[in-house]
Amino acid sequence: MRLLAALAVLTSLVGCAQYDEARRANLETAAQEQVAADDAKCQAAGLKPGSPDYEDCRKRLAEQNARGTRGYQRMLNVMENDSALKRFGN
Repeated sequence: MRLLAALAVLTSLVGCAQYDEARRANLETAAQEQVAADDAKCQAAGLKPGSPDYEDCRKRLAEQNARGTRGYQRMLNVMENDSALKRFGN
């Protein structure tokens, strides 16, 4: 019986590790795609990589992306809090 319990725990841990690895890979891919998209936007505006204007463009886009990410996280937190309140009848 203990062997089965240990096996169940180990199987769960392997599943978690695989999920974490897949999530990390997805986040890395998304970050690389965002960098490429930002680069393309700045170059499409006629800016040359390495120039001060190009660097300003990339910084501005990075700040916009960060604000969007924080806004998305706030929205998720609000939704989670609303869901918790509904479960507890408040």
